[in-house]
Amino acid sequence: MREARRLALLRRQSLIADVARKQALRGLAEALEAEARSHALAERSRTLVAISAPEAGVTTGAALQGRAAFTAGLAQLAVNAGDAARDASRQSTWASETLTRAETRAKRLAEMTAEARAALETVQARREAARGLPLARKLQSRGQD
Repeated sequence: MREARRLALLRRQSLIADVARKQALRGLAEALEAEARSHALAERSRTLVAISAPEAGVTTGAALQGRAAFTAGLAQLAVNAGDAARDASRQSTWASETLTRAETRAKRLAEMTAEARAALETVQARREAARGLPLARKLQSRGQD
């Protein structure tokens, strides 16, 4: 029966679409989490750079050089974290678009499945009705004989 095969195919496609939607949702959550972590790391690094200014008073060149190296490392960490946050933002945008496409496909497959189910029920009802007609005709013709 063509309608039953179509319905079975649509059900399998719906399962695949549901898995794709869940993967897209997971990807979006991971990208948003990575973006938040990167933003937080960049902000903490900038804060540490700001408060690591040399203290007033006498200091040695080695201490000043060590502080400068530490500050430069923190500044580079802030830059790297900012880059990672921008990359994670692009990934979350892509994941959001992927999720939207997956949800749209799942919705369309659900509509197609409902249509296929209705078509199958219609065909089954017609067949059932057709089975009853010959019997009714036979009974009527016997009653008239």
